[in-house]
Amino acid sequence: MSSEGKKGRFGILVGAMAVAVIALGVMLYLRSEENHKLDLEKQSLAMELTIMKEDLLSQVGENDSLNAFIQYETTRLSTVIDSINSVNVQNKKQLTNYRYRLSGMKKENASLVSRLDSTNTAYAILKLREQMVADSLNNAIAANQNLTGRNASLTTTVAQGKQLVLASSRLTPVRITGSGKERSTKKAKRTDRINVCVTLAKNRIADQGERVLYVKLFAPNGKPVDAPESNKAVVGGEQSGFNGSAKITYTGDAQEICIAANRATDAPIKLAPGIYTAAIMTNSYVVGTVAIELR
Repeated sequence: MSSEGKKGRFGILVGAMAVAVIALGVMLYLRSEENHKLDLEKQSLAMELTIMKEDLLSQVGENDSLNAFIQYETTRLSTVIDSINSVNVQNKKQLTNYRYRLSGMKKENASLVSRLDSTNTAYAILKLREQMVADSLNNAIAANQNLTGRNASLTTTVAQGKQLVLASSRLTPVRITGSGKERSTKKAKRTDRINVCVTLAKNRIADQGERVLYVKLFAPNGKPVDAPESNKAVVGGEQSGFNGSAKITYTGDAQEICIAANRATDAPIKLAPGIYTAAIMTNSYVVGTVAIELR
């Protein structure tokens, strides 16, 4: 065979190999492009699912039951995302199936987000109404407590207003002579009795009817002056002795009463000079006090 024939066949072989190399390069390029597109498809699917998760998470609110459901749905989406990320890019059929599934999932997710949004809105309105009811109830309780306090205060005020009050008073210390007559005195050691005359003020809301007024004498040191042993009663709200008493019929008009406040007749204590106080009382409260100085 001539050298020219050999060269011709060699040239044909080189040309065929060049064509084959070019064809292979084109195939590899097309395959690479396809894989790149499939990889982009994977990323797109994962991104769309991630956006769906974010849409669901944006509906998290104060409703614990809905929050638990949202957590379940987002976990399910995370599982699908992991499955897509693990798919081989060459498995075009599996990615196509995920794309079809994603279309249905997007519709379901959009509907779910819409329902969740409506539910959260309704729940927020319900919570607002609940707070309004709670505030109204608290205001009513506060108003009732205030009214109760005012009523209690008013009751106390009325009770105090119904008490007897002294309008004027006069004290006359006396000694008792051997014949039983009274002689006025200013000396403490000679005082056997103090005549207490008071005028009760007019009071139209005070209870009318019979009642007893008591007089208790107190020495300058604050201790009670010796009283007749038989004089025992509930005076000023407590059981104690008293120096004198008088039964009256109160009508609500101003009324003058005189009460003889006696000392004990058996071994009376010698009184010391100073200021003595006469307390005028009912059985439950002190009507008033009057003072006098004995030398």
